[in-house]
This record gives sequence, C-alpha cells and structure tokens, in this order.
Amino acid sequence: MSTSIIDVVVLASGLNQIPLYEGYVPGYKALIPYHGRASIQYVLDALTAVPRVGRICIEGPQAQLQPELAERLSADSRITLVEGGESFLDSLVIGLRHFQDAPAVLFIAADIPLVTPEAIQSFLTAWESAPTTYPQNLFLSAVPKSAYTGPYEHFTKPFNHYRDITLCHGNFFIAEPALLEQPGLKERIDRFYAGRKNALTTTLALGWKIALAYLIEVEGLHLLTLEQFAHFVSKELGFGVTPLLVGYPEITIDVDEHDDYDFVKERIEERWRLKS
Repeated sequence: MSTSIIDVVVLASGLNQIPLYEGYVPGYKALIPYHGRASIQYVLDALTAVPRVGRICIEGPQAQLQPELAERLSADSRITLVEGGESFLDSLVIGLRHFQDAPAVLFIAADIPLVTPEAIQSFLTAWESAPTTYPQNLFLSAVPKSAYTGPYEHFTKPFNHYRDITLCHGNFFIAEPALLEQPGLKERIDRFYAGRKNALTTTLALGWKIALAYLIEVEGLHLLTLEQFAHFVSKELGFGVTPLLVGYPEITIDVDEHDDYDFVKERIEERWRLKS
C-alpha cells in the first residue's frame, strides 16, 4: 500500500469517569489538561507536523470541542469538526464515510498526548511497505516490549505474547473505506472495541476459532508467531488484518486511570523543561 497523502480521523468522543487528580470533573478524554493545554492539542501538534497528513476530521462533542479548537479551525482549512458517534462503531463508520473518496484513513485517539510526529511517520512508513493480499485491509499499530526503555520501562501495559515477539497494541490504526462492505463486520468491530481491555472478550468478538487460537496457541503455549496469527485472523474474517510494529511506546499510553495521568503529566512537563 502506498500513497503520498493520508487523511486522518481523530477520535475525540471518549469519556473518562474515573478521578484522575484532585478536583477532576469527569469529562471527555480529549480535553484533559496537561501543562495548560488539552490532550487533543498535543495530538494535533504531532499530526500537523507530519508532511504526509492531509485532511483531518475531528469526531467528538462539537459544543465542548469548538471553543477549544476555534483557533485551529479558523487557521487550518484542512481541519474539520464533526459530531462523534455514541459508540466506537458509530465513529468508525462516520470517519470512513467522511473520507469515502480516500483509499485509506488513519484513525488516532485524542487521548494520547505523548504521541510524536516521528511515531506517526514510523507507522505510515511501515504501512507503505506492508504487503497486502486482500482487497480490503486493516492495519494495526503495535509496540514491541523491547521498546519500553527509560521512563517507559516500568510503565506496565497489557502485553500479547507470541512465539517470536511480545508487544502492546497502539492507539492508532489505518482502515480502508471498502471495509464497510464487509457483511457483519460492524457488529464484530463494536464488540471487539467494547472488550478491548480483556483478551478473552476481545477475541471472542471476532469468533470462537480466533478466540481459541489466541488463548491457547498464543497466550497459552506461545506456538504462533505474530505473522501466523495475523494470517489466521485475516483468513477467518475475510479481509487483511496486518499488525505494524512501531518502536514508540508513547502511542500505547492512553489515559484511563490516575496512574496514566500522572505518568503522562510528568513526561509532558519534562518535555517543556527541555524546551525552556
């Protein structure tokens, strides 16, 4: 897969009900403040610094996001703001239909403020050279455990243990609008996302054969390599599912708990100190 420019959907509808710090009022993850700026601003900084990024559609609560993004929206004609869906599936469909004229669309979460232009470019480079054998494809970001060094070394995230590699899923992916033509895919995706924090519910959403292969041959006995499991999943689903390795652990750090917030806040403040 190769293209010079890729359009992007920023997923900004996620809510956080867990107290992150003293005085925190539950609200949208995209608007969580770090060093006086909302999380989504850091994500947009990274995206707009990547030359290959084209149009950017932000999906989320327009009433809440409009004041925060007013300056960007007026200054950059590439960026549009649309009302997000009530579920991940709704947002996926809205994004793919918004860019239905594009061959592929990059989706990125608004609550990964540590993301850098280098991490995004690395994923796009891997995608550009990824072989495809299916007419419809999904490309997932993943970070090898070996990349968790320095301050990330002790930040634990759920890892997947394959025969040849241990990795953690990232918070962006590339989907092709043609995927909407897949029968039954929408329901599977919704169940998959709803259970994404638990390996059993995640894989069961894709079908019992995939669930058994993952639980027994991946996590249980470590018999399958990453490539072998991806090939099996693609065959079962009828479209290409390709994991792409990115050596940037910051793309796995979304903010769900107060420990996540403390870690991200410390890293951002460290970056500001280095700039000053």
